[in-house]
Amino acid sequence: MIKYRLVYFNSRGHAELIRFIFAYIGQEYEDFRIQESEWPSFKHRTVFGKLPVLEISDDVQSIQLSQSLSIARYLSSLFGIAGTTDLDKARADMIAEQLNDILEIFYGIKSEQNLEIRAEKENFFYKETLPFYSSMFERLFEIQKTRYVAANTLTYADLAFVVFWDTFGEKKKHLFEVCVICKAFYDHINNLPEITEWKKERPISNY
Repeated sequence: MIKYRLVYFNSRGHAELIRFIFAYIGQEYEDFRIQESEWPSFKHRTVFGKLPVLEISDDVQSIQLSQSLSIARYLSSLFGIAGTTDLDKARADMIAEQLNDILEIFYGIKSEQNLEIRAEKENFFYKETLPFYSSMFERLFEIQKTRYVAANTLTYADLAFVVFWDTFGEKKKHLFEVCVICKAFYDHINNLPEITEWKKERPISNY
Protein backbone atom coordinates (compact mmCIF):
# COMPACT_ATOMS: atom_id res chain seq x y z
CA MET A 1 0.00 0.00 0.00
CA ILE A 2 1.36 3.40 -1.01
CA LYS A 3 1.58 6.03 1.72
CA TYR A 4 1.95 9.78 1.25
CA ARG A 5 3.56 12.20 3.70
CA LEU A 6 3.57 15.91 2.90
CA VAL A 7 6.19 17.87 4.82
CA TYR A 8 5.91 21.65 5.16
CA PHE A 9 5.72 24.42 7.72
CA ASN A 10 2.58 25.19 9.71
CA SER A 11 1.24 27.51 7.02
CA ARG A 12 -0.60 27.31 3.72
CA GLY A 13 2.09 28.78 1.48
CA HIS A 14 3.54 26.53 -1.20
CA ALA A 15 1.94 23.37 0.20
CA GLU A 16 -1.72 24.37 0.18
CA LEU A 17 -2.37 23.45 -3.45
CA ILE A 18 -1.07 19.95 -2.71
CA ARG A 19 -3.36 19.72 0.32
CA PHE A 20 -6.29 20.88 -1.84
CA ILE A 21 -5.55 18.11 -4.34
CA PHE A 22 -5.49 15.47 -1.63
CA ALA A 23 -8.73 16.87 -0.19
CA TYR A 24 -10.51 17.00 -3.53
CA ILE A 25 -9.60 13.47 -4.59
CA GLY A 26 -10.17 12.07 -1.09
CA GLN A 27 -6.72 10.53 -0.79
CA GLU A 28 -5.44 9.83 2.71
CA TYR A 29 -2.04 11.33 3.55
CA GLU A 30 -0.02 12.61 6.49
CA ASP A 31 0.04 16.40 6.72
CA PHE A 32 3.33 16.70 8.61
CA ARG A 33 4.06 20.26 9.74
CA ILE A 34 7.34 21.41 11.24
CA GLN A 35 8.08 24.54 13.23
CA GLU A 36 10.41 27.20 11.85
CA SER A 37 12.82 26.43 14.70
CA GLU A 38 13.09 22.81 13.51
CA TRP A 39 14.03 23.69 9.94
CA PRO A 40 17.84 23.99 10.34
CA SER A 41 18.09 20.44 11.67
CA PHE A 42 15.53 19.12 9.17
CA LYS A 43 16.88 20.80 6.03
CA HIS A 44 19.58 18.24 5.23
CA ARG A 45 16.94 15.50 5.12
CA THR A 46 15.20 17.03 2.10
CA VAL A 47 16.14 16.32 -1.50
CA PHE A 48 17.04 19.93 -2.42
CA GLY A 49 17.14 21.58 0.99
CA LYS A 50 13.71 23.15 0.68
CA LEU A 51 10.04 22.53 1.43
CA PRO A 52 7.53 21.23 0.62
CA VAL A 53 8.51 17.66 -0.06
CA LEU A 54 6.19 14.75 -0.68
CA GLU A 55 7.40 11.42 0.67
CA ILE A 56 5.99 8.42 -1.19
CA SER A 57 6.57 5.01 0.37
CA ASP A 58 5.48 1.42 0.05
CA ASP A 59 6.78 -1.92 1.32
CA VAL A 60 9.81 -1.71 -0.96
CA GLN A 61 11.07 1.88 -1.03
CA SER A 62 10.56 5.49 0.01
CA ILE A 63 11.25 8.45 -2.27
CA GLN A 64 10.96 12.22 -2.00
CA LEU A 65 9.54 14.65 -4.53
CA SER A 66 10.38 18.35 -4.25
CA GLN A 67 9.08 21.53 -5.94
CA SER A 68 5.44 22.30 -5.18
CA LEU A 69 4.19 22.50 -8.77
CA SER A 70 6.00 19.31 -9.75
CA ILE A 71 4.29 17.54 -6.86
CA ALA A 72 0.93 19.05 -7.84
CA ARG A 73 1.34 17.94 -11.46
CA TYR A 74 2.39 14.44 -10.41
CA LEU A 75 -0.64 13.97 -8.16
CA SER A 76 -2.98 15.56 -10.70
CA SER A 77 -1.77 13.21 -13.42
CA LEU A 78 -1.95 10.23 -11.08
CA PHE A 79 -5.50 10.97 -9.96
CA GLY A 80 -6.95 12.28 -13.21
CA ILE A 81 -7.21 16.05 -12.75
CA ALA A 82 -4.30 17.19 -14.93
CA GLY A 83 -6.50 17.68 -18.01
CA THR A 84 -7.94 15.30 -20.58
CA THR A 85 -6.13 16.61 -23.67
CA ASP A 86 -2.61 17.88 -24.25
CA LEU A 87 -3.99 21.40 -24.71
CA ASP A 88 -5.96 21.19 -21.46
CA LYS A 89 -2.83 20.05 -19.65
CA ALA A 90 -0.79 22.88 -21.13
CA ARG A 91 -3.42 25.45 -20.17
CA ALA A 92 -3.62 24.08 -16.64
CA ASP A 93 0.16 24.26 -16.29
CA MET A 94 0.22 27.76 -17.77
CA ILE A 95 -2.35 29.09 -15.32
CA ALA A 96 -0.89 27.31 -12.30
CA GLU A 97 2.60 28.60 -13.07
CA GLN A 98 1.40 32.16 -13.64
CA LEU A 99 -0.47 32.11 -10.33
CA ASN A 100 2.67 30.82 -8.66
CA ASP A 101 4.77 33.59 -10.23
CA ILE A 102 2.45 36.22 -8.74
CA LEU A 103 2.54 34.52 -5.35
CA GLU A 104 6.34 34.55 -5.44
CA ILE A 105 6.20 38.33 -5.82
CA PHE A 106 3.82 38.53 -2.85
CA TYR A 107 5.90 36.23 -0.63
CA GLY A 108 8.99 38.24 -1.51
CA ILE A 109 7.25 41.37 -0.26
CA LYS A 110 6.19 39.63 2.95
CA SER A 111 9.80 38.66 3.65
CA GLU A 112 11.02 42.27 3.41
CA GLN A 113 12.52 43.18 6.80
CA ASN A 114 12.26 46.96 6.42
CA LEU A 115 8.65 47.70 7.42
CA GLU A 116 8.49 50.99 5.53
CA ILE A 117 9.74 49.42 2.32
CA ARG A 118 7.41 46.45 2.82
CA ALA A 119 4.41 48.77 3.19
CA GLU A 120 5.35 50.61 -0.02
CA LYS A 121 5.74 47.35 -1.93
CA GLU A 122 2.45 45.97 -0.59
CA ASN A 123 0.67 49.14 -1.62
CA PHE A 124 2.04 48.85 -5.16
CA PHE A 125 1.20 45.15 -5.31
CA TYR A 126 -2.45 45.66 -4.35
CA LYS A 127 -2.92 48.80 -6.45
CA GLU A 128 -0.99 47.80 -9.57
CA THR A 129 0.34 44.24 -9.75
CA LEU A 130 -2.69 42.25 -8.61
CA PRO A 131 -5.26 44.30 -10.59
CA PHE A 132 -3.10 44.01 -13.72
CA TYR A 133 -2.90 40.22 -13.59
CA SER A 134 -6.54 39.93 -12.53
CA SER A 135 -7.56 41.75 -15.70
CA MET A 136 -5.29 39.46 -17.73
CA PHE A 137 -7.00 36.38 -16.30
CA GLU A 138 -10.41 37.91 -16.92
CA ARG A 139 -9.53 38.53 -20.57
CA LEU A 140 -8.13 35.01 -20.95
CA PHE A 141 -11.31 33.45 -19.57
CA GLU A 142 -13.46 35.59 -21.87
CA ILE A 143 -11.51 34.27 -24.86
CA GLN A 144 -11.37 30.62 -23.75
CA LYS A 145 -15.05 30.27 -22.84
CA THR A 146 -14.35 27.05 -20.94
CA ARG A 147 -16.44 25.71 -18.05
CA TYR A 148 -13.41 25.78 -15.76
CA VAL A 149 -10.28 27.94 -15.68
CA ALA A 150 -8.29 25.75 -18.08
CA ALA A 151 -10.72 23.31 -19.66
CA ASN A 152 -14.28 22.01 -19.71
CA THR A 153 -13.43 19.67 -16.84
CA LEU A 154 -11.90 20.46 -13.48
CA THR A 155 -8.10 20.49 -13.34
CA TYR A 156 -5.62 21.22 -10.59
CA ALA A 157 -5.44 24.77 -11.96
CA ASP A 158 -8.96 25.36 -10.58
CA LEU A 159 -7.76 24.38 -7.12
CA ALA A 160 -4.69 26.60 -7.56
CA PHE A 161 -7.03 29.46 -8.47
CA VAL A 162 -8.83 29.22 -5.12
CA VAL A 163 -5.58 28.86 -3.18
CA PHE A 164 -4.26 31.94 -4.96
CA TRP A 165 -7.20 34.19 -4.14
CA ASP A 166 -7.48 32.95 -0.56
CA THR A 167 -3.96 34.26 0.01
CA PHE A 168 -5.26 37.83 -0.25
CA GLY A 169 -8.26 37.51 2.06
CA GLU A 170 -10.64 40.46 1.96
CA LYS A 171 -8.39 42.29 -0.51
CA LYS A 172 -9.89 40.25 -3.35
CA LYS A 173 -13.42 41.60 -2.92
CA HIS A 174 -13.00 44.86 -4.84
CA LEU A 175 -11.24 43.04 -7.69
CA PHE A 176 -14.07 40.53 -7.94
CA GLU A 177 -16.47 43.45 -8.47
CA VAL A 178 -14.90 44.02 -11.89
CA CYS A 179 -13.47 40.55 -12.61
CA VAL A 180 -16.80 38.75 -12.60
CA ILE A 181 -15.60 35.64 -14.43
CA CYS A 182 -12.77 35.22 -11.94
CA LYS A 183 -15.28 35.50 -9.11
CA ALA A 184 -17.61 32.95 -10.72
CA PHE A 185 -14.79 30.43 -11.12
CA TYR A 186 -13.61 31.06 -7.56
CA ASP A 187 -17.07 30.69 -6.04
CA HIS A 188 -17.81 27.50 -7.97
CA ILE A 189 -14.66 25.68 -6.84
CA ASN A 190 -14.58 27.20 -3.37
CA ASN A 191 -18.07 25.82 -2.70
CA LEU A 192 -17.27 22.24 -3.66
CA PRO A 193 -18.00 20.00 -0.63
CA GLU A 194 -14.46 18.59 -0.53
CA ILE A 195 -12.91 22.05 -0.49
CA THR A 196 -15.41 23.45 1.99
CA GLU A 197 -14.73 20.56 4.37
CA TRP A 198 -10.95 20.93 4.13
CA LYS A 199 -11.09 24.66 4.79
CA LYS A 200 -13.22 24.03 7.88
CA GLU A 201 -10.86 21.46 9.38
CA ARG A 202 -7.40 22.72 8.38
CA PRO A 203 -5.15 24.37 11.00
CA ILE A 204 -5.39 28.15 11.23
CA SER A 205 -2.48 30.08 9.71
CA ASN A 206 -1.83 33.59 8.40
CA TYR A 207 -0.98 32.54 4.84
